[in-house]
Amino acid sequence: MHLNDLVSQHQHAFKQKVAQVLAEKYEMSVELVLKKHGAVIERYIQGKKYRDVERAVSTILKSQRPVVLSIRRNPCSEEVCMICERDQPNIEELRQLYGNRIVFLDVYDSSPEGTLYHIIHRSGECEKLLPLTAVIHKGEVIKYWSGRPVEVEEYQEYLDPLF
Repeated sequence: MHLNDLVSQHQHAFKQKVAQVLAEKYEMSVELVLKKHGAVIERYIQGKKYRDVERAVSTILKSQRPVVLSIRRNPCSEEVCMICERDQPNIEELRQLYGNRIVFLDVYDSSPEGTLYHIIHRSGECEKLLPLTAVIHKGEVIKYWSGRPVEVEEYQEYLDPLF
């Protein structure tokens, strides 16, 4: 699926969630909340909430080369993700193997761009755990993995046909 479509779907779902919370809080229908406050909710979503995500997505979309997006826990945080740590050498090996033929984008889950995790992860396809690594080419999410280290050969299976 195209990254722009995933972002749009996520934004729509978030808008509905905000409207639902406001409807419950003020004992209104979701429709009435959206009618009265939809523009304000939309400005929040398009501005502050997704600004950094849009910047990251723009970087990905501008690339003519395949992108390997790696979303993991910050190694300097108090909570260590052992799976993230085990996956990092595989990412480094990919960097050595492909060099500048691939764009590598590293994102920490605690950063605003970390929302990409929830945008890309579609329920049911794999477990919702860190790290999430995706191969994206010309905006299309070719393949993504989460919750496990990915072997270099598995990455190559999806990257090599792109050249």
